[in-house]
Amino acid sequence: MARRKNMKRRRIILGNTFYLIRENGMDNVSLQMIAEKSHISKSLLQSYYPHKSKLTSDIVHNLFNTLAEQVNSYDEVNRTNPYARTKAFIYTIASLGMNDEGLDRIISEVFISNASLDNWGSMLNNWLQVNHLFDGLNIDENELRLGIAFITKGAGRLYYERKRYQFTAEELADYATSALMFSFLHCSTKEIDRTLKDGHNIIESADMNSVHHAIDTMFDEGKEIFS
Repeated sequence: MARRKNMKRRRIILGNTFYLIRENGMDNVSLQMIAEKSHISKSLLQSYYPHKSKLTSDIVHNLFNTLAEQVNSYDEVNRTNPYARTKAFIYTIASLGMNDEGLDRIISEVFISNASLDNWGSMLNNWLQVNHLFDGLNIDENELRLGIAFITKGAGRLYYERKRYQFTAEELADYATSALMFSFLHCSTKEIDRTLKDGHNIIESADMNSVHHAIDTMFDEGKEIFS
């Protein structure tokens, strides 16, 4: 019973933190604001989350996991190669941020923080491994990890400065996927062209309204949460 109560309160705290940082940005949300929104004392909040960094890290993890689940459910995702699925994942992140001011605050701040970028890159690597996306392909795992780190930082910088460069979400996903395939995994131009087309087909099959709803409700009762 105590553990269930503990998780219920964590769910409430995370949900309220997510709401507040969507409204105000990470830097403009304090532990006191989160405690007041959650109708608890700051000291009780800190018994669950002593530092805001742990809270924001859990928010990012839950956002990433929710996005990963949604990408895995796209209609065309299992009919294409793993590189195309990677493009769809990058597109989904960029598209949501470009079309939702609140999510943009979170995604932008993730992409300008080296610690958060490293965390995001690690989660992307884990997603690739858990889904066995590159099993059976003749690739160097160290090159793959290096490539993921590179494109995470590069795509993050481009996302943050997208208005300056006038990138669309798909153009950004194409850039990141092409860089990974060509520079690190040594794929041919033909393979890259086919992948970008397959990735486009995945994107066309995606219901972005469903993705958005999944994010809006990811801390609701009954949803699995990372904490």
